[in-house]
Amino acid sequence: MKQNYLFFFVLFFLCKSLGFGQIVNKGTLKILGSTDVYFGNEYTNDGSHNNDGNLYLKGNFVNNGTTEIPASGTTHFTGSSIQEIKGSSNKVHFYNLVVNSTSSGVSVVNAFELKVANAVTLTNGDLRLVGEAQLLQTHPGTNANTGTGKLLRDQQGITSKFGYNYWSSPVTTTAGTFKLNEGLFYEATDPFVPTPFGFTTGLDGAVNTISERWLYTYAPNTTGYAGWVKIYRNSPIKPGEGFTMKGTGAANQNYVFKGLPNNGTYTITLTAAGQSVLLGNPYPSALDADIFITENLDVFDVLYFWVDGGSPTHYLSDYLGGYATLNLTTGTLASALPTTASTLIGGIGNMDDRKPPTQYIAVAQGFFVRATGAGTSIVFNNGQRKFMTEGGTDSYFYKSPNTKSEQKTNPENKSIIRIGYEDPEKFHRQLALGFVPNSPANLNYNRGYDALMSGPREDELFFIIEKDFTKKYVIQGVNAFNENDEFDLGFIIKEEGEHTIMLDGVENFTGKVYIKDMLANITYDLTKGSFNPNLPPGTYLDRFRLVFKDKTATIVAEDLNPDFGISVEKTTVYYHENGSLIVRTKNDLQVNNISIYNMLGQQIKQVNGNMINKNVIAIPFHHPKGVYLVVVESALGKETFKIINK
Repeated sequence: MKQNYLFFFVLFFLCKSLGFGQIVNKGTLKILGSTDVYFGNEYTNDGSHNNDGNLYLKGNFVNNGTTEIPASGTTHFTGSSIQEIKGSSNKVHFYNLVVNSTSSGVSVVNAFELKVANAVTLTNGDLRLVGEAQLLQTHPGTNANTGTGKLLRDQQGITSKFGYNYWSSPVTTTAGTFKLNEGLFYEATDPFVPTPFGFTTGLDGAVNTISERWLYTYAPNTTGYAGWVKIYRNSPIKPGEGFTMKGTGAANQNYVFKGLPNNGTYTITLTAAGQSVLLGNPYPSALDADIFITENLDVFDVLYFWVDGGSPTHYLSDYLGGYATLNLTTGTLASALPTTASTLIGGIGNMDDRKPPTQYIAVAQGFFVRATGAGTSIVFNNGQRKFMTEGGTDSYFYKSPNTKSEQKTNPENKSIIRIGYEDPEKFHRQLALGFVPNSPANLNYNRGYDALMSGPREDELFFIIEKDFTKKYVIQGVNAFNENDEFDLGFIIKEEGEHTIMLDGVENFTGKVYIKDMLANITYDLTKGSFNPNLPPGTYLDRFRLVFKDKTATIVAEDLNPDFGISVEKTTVYYHENGSLIVRTKNDLQVNNISIYNMLGQQIKQVNGNMINKNVIAIPFHHPKGVYLVVVESALGKETFKIINK
């Protein structure tokens, strides 16, 4: 093999030998092309490292400095004992990586980014990603990885044997596909030698045993519940396809995916627009949802993540849960019911414990998309991959979180307002309004920035866009914030009882947030507390808006009328000292309905029926002193009046 003697001259001054033959680079180490270099023991980079040739390592690779992105070259791990990639700097860049070891292989320590520009060849020995370690590859085109060795990567799912997770595999096992009985393991004493899961055909899983009964994919050429397709432990699953699996009931069940690492471009083909399909992150690294959505915007524009809600049985009627939503604007929490459980099960419990989906999709995470565009080819590629661990708030696998986390899901240039709604059963729905500067989003419908609600309930709060009352939006995105903008809300009430609208939180936003009652012409400051509209069951599609200025009239009735009333051309409304509310009309105006509200928006009295030829209508009114709103519906339409009961 050719040796470059100039390289060794430079290396002598840049590196020094420590005890046991350890090599430490304190300056700049550049291995030129067509140069072979052998390090017999541990190599530590405290400076700058760039390998365009062939570097053969018998010991660990310790990176405390920087590794430049090479244009060529291969790093070979050829040790006779387990080698580690580690260091205080958690990023390492290679062009090609070869594992050809006589030991178990190479271990990449927790939360470490191993970035390979081209191919990974596992000739002999495995590549073990420990904890949150990730493998990124950046080349375009198809998978260039080869070898009989395997990559091993952990993930943790929901614990409940009744609850589903949506999964995908970051590796393949046979003929470019993944089979559960070949590639899914649980970790034993040796991290390189995990134990295969057992499978049962019974309803319940058990510790280290998966119930085959609940394994499904979702066929993209069908819609509705009939789209679920039963699979088995030996069914082939393609890269990018999602599948369902229930938990084992074990408190700390770990899942180890073992196989050839997925890499390159994968395409999922639909047969027609309008179809839904269960997908998943196909890589042993995080997936950037913004890039993934943007590059597939002609097919879909929203991702939906299933969050189990503490389902107590296997019966379909008892399933609890909902879909968290993610688009280019932000993510919203899955809708959920409260629970008495002491720990959170997939989005249930204290609102502070729940997490909306983020821009970065975790390793092995499955999700739904619905093809709302004209395209039919969904493409995954290496350009969509990013290094992002789940230890922070930027990437998250939907399972059973036990710790609180901020609901921060957006870059600093976005502003997000999160509105919560709870029905009488305390079922919580979150809406999100996002301001995305430098985006094409405006007040109209914007593909990729506005997201339809998945699984709306009978009682719901939602955004209405472009006065299209047939669609319920859970996310609305616009460009820069304008305090004069107003956003229509739809409100459907089926169940009598307490309905609550609240502010779940804001991100990068410091202004006031109001709910405006267009009928009563009053606003409610959500930054000061929740709003409890006391309304009869019905559909209210043009009554409420989300606004940022209190634009309601500040006129007090006593300032305009000696009888403490307000007059318009045809109608006068005032409070009489005898305990009556007087509605006076002119020219035999037909009055059809009179509704009276307090300043909380609660209806306290209603008089209906055709009141033709009644120029003076006296309504008994014995209520506490204060300001009230009177809505008169007549042939002129609706008129709102403020009166003071003194």
